[in-house]
Amino acid sequence: MKLAAFVIFSAVLVLAAMLSGRGPATAAAGTIPFTAAQATTGAKVYAQNCASCHGATLKGITGPALVGTTSGIAQQSLVGVYEYVSQQMPMTAPGSLTKAQYLSIVAYILQKNGRKAGSRPLTLSVATTATATIEAKP
Repeated sequence: MKLAAFVIFSAVLVLAAMLSGRGPATAAAGTIPFTAAQATTGAKVYAQNCASCHGATLKGITGPALVGTTSGIAQQSLVGVYEYVSQQMPMTAPGSLTKAQYLSIVAYILQKNGRKAGSRPLTLSVATTATATIEAKP
């Protein structure tokens, strides 16, 4: 009986987290929320700060490709990519962008890797906890 109560309680917690859009339930489901507006902003910030190394099409120049199954980040977790990008990029001025700019760049990278924009923005709490990979699965 205690096990059944625990299972029900756990299911309620997961459902509540999914409905609220917070917590690891979003990451566990493999979805990563971001909006089209975030990705559009990210494209502009990317063009100004990232394209000179990673290319206008994100396929790499002196920096690695950021799109496709063979890119260095395709199978990396969102948290790993966000932490690296926000702490190590741009190469000439690491950590110099705002949190919102880094989130928008990551949203743009997600979009370019086949993830679909939704109605909820990518937030710092999701970007620093989500274990879902960058590349969308077919």
